[in-house]
Formats: sequence, C-alpha cells, structure tokens
Amino acid sequence: MTLARSFIRRFHQKSLPRVEVISRDIIKPSSPTPNHLKNFKLSLLEQLGPTIFGPMLFFYSANNTIKPSQQLQDLKNSLSQTLTHFYPLAGRLNGNISINCNDSGADFLEAQVNSPLSNLLQKPSSEILEQLIPTPVDSIEAKTKLLLAQATFFKCGGMSIGVCVSHKLTDATSVGLFMKSWSAISSQGSIKTVGSPVFDTFKNFPPGNFSDSSPAPVVEPEIMMNKTLSKRFVFDSWSIEALQAKASSFEVTQPTRVEAVSALIWKLAMKATRRVSKTSKPSILASSASLRSRVSPPFTENSIGNLVSYFAAKAEEGEKQRKVETLVAEIRKAKQRFRDNHIPKLLGNPNVTEIICDYQREAGEMIASGSFDFYILTSACRFGLYEIDFGWGEPVWFAFPSVRQKNIVALLDTKEGGGIEAWVNLDEEEMKLFEEDRELLDFASVNPSVIQPFLHVL
Repeated sequence: MTLARSFIRRFHQKSLPRVEVISRDIIKPSSPTPNHLKNFKLSLLEQLGPTIFGPMLFFYSANNTIKPSQQLQDLKNSLSQTLTHFYPLAGRLNGNISINCNDSGADFLEAQVNSPLSNLLQKPSSEILEQLIPTPVDSIEAKTKLLLAQATFFKCGGMSIGVCVSHKLTDATSVGLFMKSWSAISSQGSIKTVGSPVFDTFKNFPPGNFSDSSPAPVVEPEIMMNKTLSKRFVFDSWSIEALQAKASSFEVTQPTRVEAVSALIWKLAMKATRRVSKTSKPSILASSASLRSRVSPPFTENSIGNLVSYFAAKAEEGEKQRKVETLVAEIRKAKQRFRDNHIPKLLGNPNVTEIICDYQREAGEMIASGSFDFYILTSACRFGLYEIDFGWGEPVWFAFPSVRQKNIVALLDTKEGGGIEAWVNLDEEEMKLFEEDRELLDFASVNPSVIQPFLHVL
C-alpha cells in the first residue's frame, strides 16, 4: 500500500532542480516463492561482496502516446512479475550467510522534478543523479534489503528509472540482466528474449564458514562525501582511436578502448596525487574482471551473482612510468597474470575459500598500509544497457550514480557507440589538477551536454 506521506529532497545548490518523492510502494512477486527456494545461501563470492548497493540510472524522453500514470502502473506490474523470476531480490539478507526469500518485496518510489529533463542533460552532475536513485549506495538499508527502484517524472514528460541492487547478490552484469528482464516483461510480456536467470554461483564457489561474529574479509568502501569530487569526462570514438594509437607499443600493438582510457586516467590521476601529496609512492590500478567466461566450466550468460574479481597493475615512479603506452603494457600484463596464475587456482581447488580470502585480505592490507596510491576501476562497457526499452523507447542516456569513494573510476559506453564516459572520483585538490591537465583535454570533454539535435526531450 502506498505510504500516506511524502517528503522533499533538496539539493545543496539552490539553482539545481528539486526532486519530490510523492509515494513509496512495496512491490511483491506476482507469484509466491516455493517453499524449497525460501532459504537462499550466499556463495563465497557473495559473502565477500561489500554491503552496499550497485546503482543504475536510465533516462527516457517524453512519450506522447503513454501517460505517466500508465507508465507507472506498467512499471509496477512488470516489476512484480520480474521478481517472480528474481525471487531473492524480494527477500531480506540474513547477515552474511543467506537470503530469506520471504517475498517481503522491493521498495518502489515515485518522484517528480520541477524542471524539464533537458536541464539535467545539458549539464549532468553527481549531486543531481544521487537524488534520482531510491537510496544512497551506502544506506543502512543495504544491511537487509536487496532491491529498491525509483521512477522520476520530469516537467517535460521525460522520466528516469533508477535502481539500487545489493552487491551481496549481484555485480553490474547481474543488474544489467535484471533490467533487461524487467524491460522485456514490461514491453513484451515475457523474458523469452532475455532468458531466465540462473542462480548457480555456489557450484564453483561454495559458501565459506563465516558468521556475523566471524565475518569474511570484506574490503568496505570508505565513503568521503565532503572531500571527494565525482566528475564526468567523455571520450568520443575519434579521440579514443587517436588515444589507442598513442598507447600502442611493441608489447601491446592494439590496446582496447578500455585499456587506453584506463591508462590515461591512471597516469593523470597519479600525476595529480603526487603533486598534491608531494610524495612519490608506487601506484596500483585494480581493474574489475568478470569470472563468468574465465572459469571452467564457464557460467551461463544469465548467471546471477557477484561474479567479479580484480587484477592489479603496478607503476613505480620514473620517467618511463609516466608514459601511457607503458601503463597499458602493465595493465595487459596484470590481466594475463590474473588469467594464467590466479584463475587456475580457483578451479576444483578444495582450498578455494582460503585462496580467495587471502587475495581479498592482501588487497585490503595494501590499501590500509598507505604505502601505495591505490585506484579502483570498473567498466560497464559493452553491456548493452542502451537497449533497455520498457515500451516507450530506448534510453537517451544511462548513468552510474557514483560511490563517493576516493580514487574510484567507472567507465560506461556512450549512446552513439565507440565512445566512453568516465566518472572519476578524486580528492578536491587532485581533481582541479586532473580536469585542467592539457593531456586529458586533448582526448576528453569535461561533462559535455548529453542532448543531441535528434533527441526530443523538451
């Protein structure tokens, strides 16, 4: 039942739009979860996942054939049907052990904005995006809930759909599969085109013997809202081709888009950090890597879980380490070491729990030591997120409302294809140096407008 209350979220800057949440529902699965599925045990990888939400945010232009009230009802009905397939998301976390699949449901918020969508798209900001998801990524709700969603309607008739899904069960690929399923049910009435989700992470990664009193060695993010700035930089396809050419070398003749952009951001962030701190520590870039296709037998395309690990590239101080092509080579070598040395240890090994926990613990100790400048990069490129159509067209823009953790970088595809949007989180002083660096501006635009002439969002 809709709560008989509303509240207003106001931004710090008076010039920014005002978002008003006008209702909050609980959406339950359209069919009850069978008794034999009520207790969902977390796999080792999910136990090691941080207790935060993974957010995604999709923007849609005005649709003259469907009223907002009908869009809202379609979203609620299709979400209810989707939760029948993704039944753990309607349950509640039981510590670090399991999910009680009791059909408690997912929170669904309806909100409205007192300005047109075009205003937001002209100059997106992290402060605005954070208001369009149903809860902060580090909310206390992450301790028990697994899914919250928010539909926000703009003055022009455009809308956004924001979700927060628990990292205790999902990675970005899993959230993308959930969104594709939800949109398929909304627009087509079934998930046949997407396929049913498969919950099978335990087959290769059985649960560890953890309890709330003896938790897994999880590296929880340190959220730094006041001193950390999150800014958007866009590399178009032509700039990336030029950057790939610059980043090529005898060791890596054809860098990928993600390798080239990652290396440039790493280089310039490292440069800014060293100028501000006036120290010269070794630098580490930890990049996310999906385990789905890397283990044997591989997981299915529709496997749901926190199937992610990280490979780490290291850069010492020195003239050679200041070159993009050198950093690309280090990233490529780290990826190969991960594939050749770490992955085989995970397959059929009775000590897999110890191996993975040691891997996590080593990373945590490295961060805590303060001996390294540590950066974490995650990529959602080539995820097909611009194909998510709820029945009123594909999104005009997709965004990752960022975790305000220092030295985090998230890479996303541009809608036009071939380009990359980078959301970079840095210390305030470091960000000033980073965003004004001539080498960055040779390849990237600082927070350009999302609006294109062919998009009708007014």
